[in-house]
Amino acid sequence: MTISLGSCAALQKLSSTEVPVSAIIVAGNSVNAAETAATAYIRYCTPNPSPAGCNDSVIRTKIVPAVKSIRIARDAAEQFAVDNPNATLGPATLVDAVTTSVSALTAILAQYNIPTKS
Repeated sequence: MTISLGSCAALQKLSSTEVPVSAIIVAGNSVNAAETAATAYIRYCTPNPSPAGCNDSVIRTKIVPAVKSIRIARDAAEQFAVDNPNATLGPATLVDAVTTSVSALTAILAQYNIPTKS
């Protein structure tokens, strides 16, 4: 099987595609459910001693960094919308960053059986 250089160029162009600004805004808003579930778990586990089932190591090493990543991605998406109020297109990387961080946090919550609202 051979791949022509034209295909590589098309793939490179595809990876730097722009998306509608509305998709960036929707992606930014999609953060809420996962972030709410994570912060609720952290609040639930805050009392000392922690209730049964809480895992401080998971909170410290996985959930807190994932929540920070999700907030950074959301904030970048929202800032783009604020900075470019008349834009119709924006970088797909903003949507990718939000989607990736939401997926990562959702996977952590699922792995540790932390309930989320659908």
